[in-house]
Amino acid sequence: MKVLFVFSGLPPYMDALLNKISEKGVDLIAVVAAGKSALLGKGVKVVEANNTNYKILETKEKISLLGKNYFPELYKIIENEKPNIIVAGWPYFLALSFQPKLRKIIKRYNIKFVIREIPFQTPQYGKLKSYFKENPMYDEDMNLLSKGLGFYIRQWLLMQLRRYCYKHADGSLVYSSIGSEIIPTYGIAKEKVFVTYNSGDSESLIKEKTKVMSSPLILPENPFRIIHIGRLVKWKRVDLLIDALLLILNKYPQAELLILGDGPERNNLEHKARALGIEKNVMFVGSIYKPAEIGAYLYASSVYVLAGMGGLSINDAMTYELPVICSVCDGTEVDLIEDGISGFFFKENDKSSLANKISKLFSDSEKRISMGKASFDVIENKINLDTVSSRYIEAFKNINS
Repeated sequence: MKVLFVFSGLPPYMDALLNKISEKGVDLIAVVAAGKSALLGKGVKVVEANNTNYKILETKEKISLLGKNYFPELYKIIENEKPNIIVAGWPYFLALSFQPKLRKIIKRYNIKFVIREIPFQTPQYGKLKSYFKENPMYDEDMNLLSKGLGFYIRQWLLMQLRRYCYKHADGSLVYSSIGSEIIPTYGIAKEKVFVTYNSGDSESLIKEKTKVMSSPLILPENPFRIIHIGRLVKWKRVDLLIDALLLILNKYPQAELLILGDGPERNNLEHKARALGIEKNVMFVGSIYKPAEIGAYLYASSVYVLAGMGGLSINDAMTYELPVICSVCDGTEVDLIEDGISGFFFKENDKSSLANKISKLFSDSEKRISMGKASFDVIENKINLDTVSSRYIEAFKNINS
């Protein structure tokens, strides 16, 4: 079976997943934008076309009249590769649905068309106003997008486009169980929607875990150490985490915050810590990608906090048996965290609620340890690179049958 994926770029977690699927016998091709796609977030690291078990093809990316990214030469690649299945996410699946050349080739070779989405910031069909009233949309710089008549007109049009595309799709892959509730409202049969979950390179992290645990701690032992991993952009809400730390320090003066990652907000966050007089309690480590280094900092910490948007860093923290505290992320957190068992959910954008949840774990070491073990159980038995890749393959077999 040959499967062709269409991506803006390949972040390390997707590279690990594609390698794993390929190892299990699927012939994979990844079509990506030549150069850096405008769709990729600030500071997102992508892999290059080397050391992979699958084929990577770079092609020129353009913007359509609708203002959406597409690959004008994709039809030539499909003509040459003749895959059994094409998998595309937003907005690339628009071209596969509307461009005559692509539609003809897909029909000619009886290729199955699959849409892959989180889905993130996507309402159920017909529930536009109620969704965005309850879930305001922001960009990475925390600018409110869900306002004004123009926004709702655009979202209504996107809703109709999605409905058209899903009605013509042979299947859909979604990251989270929430997606299995949203996507069928767009006209695709529920049995054609497959929940794959999402995972980072859990195998590399677990492989390094034994070495990390048998090595000296990278930092002095501190049971009151919080860690955050992610790009430093506004919607990660690291500023909220720093505000919560200030409250925590009143009761736990030895508390520390480790921040792994880099981005345009780093200077602002460093300034904020200094302005609050807690710069000695906040450590900016910078961007780290090697599993052993990430693991060393996770192992030296006690609690993982994701105060804003994110996802896969939760998996990494759970691999190292850390309880996780987060609010609303991209939907994947619902499948990972059981409130009060493997972590806590706090009230969104509420520093007092966040500080309260962290304090609960700081005040009960036995609870913190048991929740950490429950976290790892999820990674070990439910959501990891092996199980996620197997879910993709089962979905492909079902769709291609």
